[in-house]
Amino acid sequence: MGLGKSIEKLNDYYDRLEQGKAEKIQAAHVEKVIAKLENKKKTLKTDLAESSKENKKKRLTSKLSTVSEQLERARWLLKKVQ
Repeated sequence: MGLGKSIEKLNDYYDRLEQGKAEKIQAAHVEKVIAKLENKKKTLKTDLAESSKENKKKRLTSKLSTVSEQLERARWLLKKVQ
């Protein structure tokens, strides 16, 4: 699952939570998204450390920031559904 799909899935979970359908969100699914986001974060950090081009570093830093924000959202959601 790519970063976009992970974010899409999180947005879907948030929509369900707002609609009062939180009981349909399984904690295991949120944990799976968290694991994928953590793996993506690790990969981005490695790529950033290995990168020598300034443009690529900026792009990777931006992606890393997005992944960190999504991880925070996912962890908050996990607390809500447990």
